Amino acid sequence: MKYLAVCGLVLLMAVPAVAALAPNLAISLGVRETGSTANIGEPGGTAGQIEWVDKDNQQLVLDGTWQYFEFDLKTAPLAGFTGDGAWQVDAGVIEHIRIAATGPYSQIMTFWIDEVAEYYDPAGPPPGSTVTFGSFEGYAADNEVMFQEPNYSGSTDSLIRTTPNYSGIDTTTAYAGTNSYKTDFAWETPGNAGNWMRYTTHLATNLPVPTIKISGDAAVVSFWMKGVPEPATLALLALGGLAVLRRR
Repeated sequence: MKYLAVCGLVLLMAVPAVAALAPNLAISLGVRETGSTANIGEPGGTAGQIEWVDKDNQQLVLDGTWQYFEFDLKTAPLAGFTGDGAWQVDAGVIEHIRIAATGPYSQIMTFWIDEVAEYYDPAGPPPGSTVTFGSFEGYAADNEVMFQEPNYSGSTDSLIRTTPNYSGIDTTTAYAGTNSYKTDFAWETPGNAGNWMRYTTHLATNLPVPTIKISGDAAVVSFWMKGVPEPATLALLALGGLAVLRRR
């Protein structure tokens, strides 16, 4: 009994060490300046320049917890992907989420996304409101919704392994409701400092290129994500955390 109690205490103490060792990914928003006149969340076109919002300044820690990402289109820094680093239109689409490596991670990684939304406050009345257009509810498991598979984009397919190459509805976990959207991938050359994935909405089977507003008094795109490395890596991280504690 005493041995079990000590082991339990050590495992609890190891949790911060494991979290500190977990890999992470840099998350940015890629917006195509289509000048869409559609409602928020509706398909808004595929022509126009692409700007990165808050490029590589937010990170998803792959520790299995839901984490919130927010991109203020009025105040966040812009960097041109194909654009000039400045807004030229009043509305566009979520063209992709930029998923960038922050280290030479070789393991398979899985992440989920849920509750994709925009808070929009037009100039003057009416007051602002939030439109959640990516709840992923109402779709069967494995359906393609909003985002393509990891190596779909020609910009980054050479950086992503051919297997696993999965994106689809997951009915077993969600931030809200019962569904979320799951993706499995790994880097082709883990040590490449320029590794990134263009996690694009282009021609997705359901909810492609969702419209977002850029002008007005406020325009904030948000979503929730969580991620994990493959189970074997999680086990190694746990052992690593215990080893750190032992060294102390």
